[in-house]
Amino acid sequence: MPESEVAAAPPARAGVERIAHVVKRGDTFAGILTSHGIDPLEIRDYYHSLTSVGFSLLYPGDSIIIRRAADGGLKRFSLLSRIRCWYEAGAEGDRIRAEKRPVTTAVQIRLARGTLHTSLAEAMWDIDVRDAVASKLADIFAWDINFFIDPREGDRFEVIFEEKYANGRFVGYGDILAARYVNRGTTHYALGLPDAGGLMAYFDREGNSVQKQFLKAPLRYSRISSGYSYRRRHPILGIVRPHLGIDYAAPRGTPVYASADGTVSFAGTKGGYGRMVKLRHGAAYETLYGHLRSIANGVRPGARVRQGQLIGRVGSTGLSTGPHLDYRMKVGSRFVNPLTIKAPSKEGVAPEDRARFEAMRLQCLALWDLRFPGSEEGCFTLHVEYPSGEEGARVKYVARSGGGDAGRSGS
Repeated sequence: MPESEVAAAPPARAGVERIAHVVKRGDTFAGILTSHGIDPLEIRDYYHSLTSVGFSLLYPGDSIIIRRAADGGLKRFSLLSRIRCWYEAGAEGDRIRAEKRPVTTAVQIRLARGTLHTSLAEAMWDIDVRDAVASKLADIFAWDINFFIDPREGDRFEVIFEEKYANGRFVGYGDILAARYVNRGTTHYALGLPDAGGLMAYFDREGNSVQKQFLKAPLRYSRISSGYSYRRRHPILGIVRPHLGIDYAAPRGTPVYASADGTVSFAGTKGGYGRMVKLRHGAAYETLYGHLRSIANGVRPGARVRQGQLIGRVGSTGLSTGPHLDYRMKVGSRFVNPLTIKAPSKEGVAPEDRARFEAMRLQCLALWDLRFPGSEEGCFTLHVEYPSGEEGARVKYVARSGGGDAGRSGS
């Protein structure tokens, strides 16, 4: 184990054996201590003392230091947890004293740049950025890009994001600060601006919210099995009639989410739709979700739902030849094509935040276009932020990542 991972632990005393252990998948508290010869009664007492200060779980990659006396008794137990804290317990006379202490966390600001050849996740993996960042990026652009069918070979991305380190060890990813994605020749921007509570809101280059009123798709699906049409031959009835929705083929049980904030106007069984949920979004819009296997708990007429909230699961109820979601949208009394309608955005940058947004926008464009011009791909360190009062508050561009800390699995 690198010394940097255990530098904060108290030094070992003379006559005390020091044992280091890195937690692996499947390890347990009792199993680890038993393997190092600790008495079961001591294990029980130490476990109870640690749980009294908040300890609950071990995570793969956690660092443990065991200090054992010459007679084999446990003198001190230290755990550097991935939740960025130290748990420590030690014998003091005939009792065990435990404590929980925070760990100083440093944040690296990084820029990932790449080109798609297969998928976004694989393109990021190729430059040592893990799935957590790809998933966050897909969520941010979910209103404009469906990353299951829209991406094309040759799409390009540039993402500025946070990596967190505790005692020199990678402990997870933070926020995506800004992103630029070119899909089929169209450039999409997401520039993050934290609110008073620190939560990120994302805006395009002009300051409009990237969060539209409706998600482009209410589920993760395999393919569109039937599109919006006024002349489709029904697969069961065998007659030609309008299909004023989109059929998303997906495995049975796939989660279905509300495509926008709204109120449940219907939840139950309705003719050929089978199990169906209908949501009302303000005075003008309505969405329908048909052929569900099940409807989520709490989804009942009159209930409020939030965008992205689970409302049911894909099934094949009603007139259906296989598991899929029949997703429909109405504006007033008229059905519209969910894939082509121009959805309204949520509120843009507030007037009082405009100056802060402009400064951030210019900084991001300068990073993308001036500091890292051209087509070089990889993961670059922009700077490192340390807690206030520590030396080296900003370390500028260091080097291109090549399988270092950024390649470690994250949260």
